[in-house]
Amino acid sequence: MPRNEERDRREAEQRKSQLIEAGFELFSRHGIESVSLSAVAERASVPASTMYKYFQNKVNLAVAISGRVWSDVWQTALGASGAVALANMGPCQLFETYADVIISLYRSRPQVLRYSGNYKTFIRRENVPQDALGEHLDPLKPMEQLFVASCRAAAGTGALRADIDAGELYSFVALTMLTMAERYAQGIVWTDAPAADHAADLVRLKGMLSAWMKGEC
Repeated sequence: MPRNEERDRREAEQRKSQLIEAGFELFSRHGIESVSLSAVAERASVPASTMYKYFQNKVNLAVAISGRVWSDVWQTALGASGAVALANMGPCQLFETYADVIISLYRSRPQVLRYSGNYKTFIRRENVPQDALGEHLDPLKPMEQLFVASCRAAAGTGALRADIDAGELYSFVALTMLTMAERYAQGIVWTDAPAADHAADLVRLKGMLSAWMKGEC
């Protein structure tokens, strides 16, 4: 019996992962609102009736996808830099590390940024309460906690502007960087060449935000 329970658990996790992967593929390509749950189930080769055992509605699936995607992104990024190295970084260096991850996504996995932009719009339109977004927000907390701790350690050294709370500072620079990358990936920034590679623009934005954090502009 225990072996059967373990097998059932693995199969359930596999079906859930199939649905998340299929949802991410379709939502990032076509937008969340234009894709039905039955289309996701079909893409995942899972019966539509099975879908509702794991995700009762599109909001549940969208939040789960965001949680899985960003958890993978940040676990990879944190692992690549190393916990000790990150803990010893100053606020600006931490932000630049974060920004480099976002720029790398734009260059190599723009579908993550397209999904992220679509997800935010969808969540707002659905009026999803903050307490229902834990699966999405929890993977983002380690970087924020590192940044806030680094800001506090830098307080009074003159290395960082002191007119903004550390949490607000992180939210501003992190969301500004992410939002611009999302817009470029979605192709909804008005430029002379909307299909162009805007990685250089994001690198410049990283530099501007880093300078602003130091109070240089």
